[in-house]
Parts: sequence; C-alpha cells; structure tokens
Amino acid sequence: MPASYTLDSAVETHREFPDTFHIPPQAERESLRPGDLVKLMFRIQDGEFMHVERMWVIVEQARPEFYIGVLDNDPYCTADIHSGQKVQFHSDHVIEIDRKKV
Repeated sequence: MPASYTLDSAVETHREFPDTFHIPPQAERESLRPGDLVKLMFRIQDGEFMHVERMWVIVEQARPEFYIGVLDNDPYCTADIHSGQKVQFHSDHVIEIDRKKV
C-alpha cells in the first residue's frame, strides 16, 4: 500500500503549545504569492507506521480558499511522496514562510 499524507493544522498546534510552537501571523499566511516557500507539517501514513515531517513547499497558485504548491524536498520515511509532487493546502497549515525576493 503506497504511503499517504494529511497536513497538520499549524493553528491548532499553536493553540495547544502557544509558548513553544510559533507560526507566522494570519495576515502573512493569507497573503502568500507564487514563488514563496512555506513549511508544512505532513502526517505520513506508511503501512502501519505514522511519521510527521516538516517539509518545504513552493507556492504556485493562490486561490481564494486555498493554495497549490509543489513539494520542494523528499521525506525521509518513504519514496512514495517526493519532490515536485503537487500539494493543496490552506493558510492554517503554514508553520513558516520564506518570501520570494522581488
């Protein structure tokens, strides 16, 4: 069975651990542009094993309700998920932002 993933909510994790888990302000997470790099938390199910990895995604499209990007690195736990793979995510999933230089 190939590995699959879900994205963890950065907002929920921040609510649970506000003193140690910091995220960018909502306005920044909601104003991403193509070319920006964002870090997301991937919860990867690989057979009977569950892994959580923080990985970078390059924003390709900003839509009204979500973003579409491509994974910029490979996870350590599986080859089923790989760099270049499309990822759909919401601003609530973003744990870090590296803005494209204009």
